[in-house]
Amino acid sequence: MFKSKKVKVLLALLLVFVMFAAVGCGGKQEAPKEEPKKEEVKKWPEKDITLIYHSKAGSGGDMFLRALAKALEPGFGKSVIVDNKPGAAGATAWKAALDAKDGHTFLGVSSTLITAPIMNKMDVDYKSFKPIAMMFVDPMILFVRSDSPWATWEDFVKDAQANPGKFNIAGGIPGELGFVAAKLLQEKADININVVPFEGGADATVAVLGGHVDGAIGEYGEAVAQLDAGELKALIAFNKVSGVDIPTVEDKGYNFLVEKFRGVVAHPDTPDAVVDQWEAACKAALEDPGFKQYYTNLKLNVVFKNKADFVKVMEEQDKQIRAFMK
Repeated sequence: MFKSKKVKVLLALLLVFVMFAAVGCGGKQEAPKEEPKKEEVKKWPEKDITLIYHSKAGSGGDMFLRALAKALEPGFGKSVIVDNKPGAAGATAWKAALDAKDGHTFLGVSSTLITAPIMNKMDVDYKSFKPIAMMFVDPMILFVRSDSPWATWEDFVKDAQANPGKFNIAGGIPGELGFVAAKLLQEKADININVVPFEGGADATVAVLGGHVDGAIGEYGEAVAQLDAGELKALIAFNKVSGVDIPTVEDKGYNFLVEKFRGVVAHPDTPDAVVDQWEAACKAALEDPGFKQYYTNLKLNVVFKNKADFVKVMEEQDKQIRAFMK
């Protein structure tokens, strides 16, 4: 009987041990719960990527994003599609990017993301997005037809001062940096010209060639083919044009610069790991032969800024535009 009790006690102890072991094993099996999340980040992108932009096809920003998209595709392993959404001085595109919460829609941006919200009192601005990277400063120029009566900037100023309000210059719509540049130039050079709003630089170039306006303020890249062909000539640049001898506003003694940045931002809910992946991809794209040919031909100034430094650029430009508006 004593032996029987001893056996029962041993069996009970063994059962308790087995139960604890089972609980311990169960706890170990539940530990790696975070693995699916890690796997999700690793396999991004899961589908094609969309890059939204605020102006129509043929604009400087459109050309930038199409060239960038081609350079990004091999690394991402997916198609990168540019989606043009012009309208409302940029707000149409920006709101579309904020509404897209699929994790695969991003936004190409320029300095218009700074100027338009301030000048048009919008409820969306650069702080609405997560910065990824700034890549270029786009040279801006005032150009005219090659057969115009002005051989130099001084010729134009002299004629404009003698004939206030006579000459029509195509510029950006209110909120575009081209519009700001035109206003600053009139103030500093003491001239009175009519600024005719155009939504895209390509349309402004056509208007100059057709004689519908006397000149235009736009990005060098939007008129590079006609400049190279001798159909147009640049009178002055608002910032340095890489490798091209065009006098700048600073050269002429005007104390201002207009620098139009180009970059990419993300939806505010985008995971940091995806933003970092994008930032690295944008930096690597600068070494892509096709992309390098694009920005070399268009004389873009390569000024790469990571996400942290890109924020600083936008903050500084925001201050400058607000000061201009006072």
